[in-house]
Amino acid sequence: MVVGTGGMARLLARCLRGRAHVAIASRRPSEARRLARRLGAEWASVEEAGRFDFVVLTAPPDRLEEAASRVAGHLRPGSIVMDVSSVKRGVVERVSRALPSHVAYVSLHPLFGPSTRRVEGRVVVVVPVRGEWAVEPVVELMRGMGLRVVVSSADEHDMAMAAVQVAHHLSYLAYAVTLASSLSPELVERYATRSLCSTLSALRRLYRGLRVVREIQELNAYGGLIKVRLLENLRELARGGEGAWRRVEEALRLLASVRPQASGRAKASASRRPQRTPTSASP
Repeated sequence: MVVGTGGMARLLARCLRGRAHVAIASRRPSEARRLARRLGAEWASVEEAGRFDFVVLTAPPDRLEEAASRVAGHLRPGSIVMDVSSVKRGVVERVSRALPSHVAYVSLHPLFGPSTRRVEGRVVVVVPVRGEWAVEPVVELMRGMGLRVVVSSADEHDMAMAAVQVAHHLSYLAYAVTLASSLSPELVERYATRSLCSTLSALRRLYRGLRVVREIQELNAYGGLIKVRLLENLRELARGGEGAWRRVEEALRLLASVRPQASGRAKASASRRPQRTPTSASP
C-alpha cells in the first residue's frame, strides 16, 4: 500500500506496478481513487492497511508522524512500514513511537525526485529503524524496481546529506538571490554562458521542489555545522591568496576522480548487492 497522492507516491506506485500488488490510500479518498484509476492500481482505505505486507508513507517530514498515527491501529503483525523522508534524525524517532511494536520500520531516501521518468540505476538509501529482519525484503523490493541500494544509519545519512544537499542547495540558492538582485532577466539571457545555462536548469529544478529543499535546510541535524563550514570557505576564497587557491586546486583534483552512482545512465545490474555503510544500521 502506498499512502499519499503526491509526486513521490505517484512515482513509487507506477514503478511498483507489475512487480507487486499496489493499492493507493489517502486521507483524501477521492484523490486516491483518481490516482488508482489512472495507474491501474487498487484503491484502498487507510483502515485496510492490515491487508498489506508493505505500507509506504509518502507524507513530508513535518506530517509523517501524523500519517503513521493514522495507519498505526490497522497494521497487522509482521508488516513493514516505510517512508521516503529526506531527513532522518528527529523524524524517524517520532514516527517509530507512533507505530505499534509488532511492525518493522525502514526509512527510505530515494536520491531522485518525483519527476524522474526512469528510476533504473538510480540510488535509494535504506535506513533500518526497527526490525533488522526487514532490511532484506525491502532491499529486494527496491532491487526489483531496478534501483541501486545503499544501506545506512540515520546518523551517517544525515551527515552525508548535509554536505550533499544542504550545502549544495544553499550554494545554488545564494547564487540565485545574488544573480536576481544584480542583473535583470534580460541581461541574464543576453550574457548567459554555457555553464550558466546549466546552473539555471538546476535552479529551475530547485524552484519546482522548493518545499522539499526548505525542509532539508531546516530539519537536517548536521545542517548548521555544514553551513558554518560553507561560509568559512566562502570567506577564505573571497579573500583569495595562494593558500586559498591551493585548497581549491586540491579539492577539484580530489573531486575529479569521483564517479557518482546516482546517474540514471548507470546500469541497474552493475551492483546487485546493496552497499552497507561501516556504521551501525540502527539509529
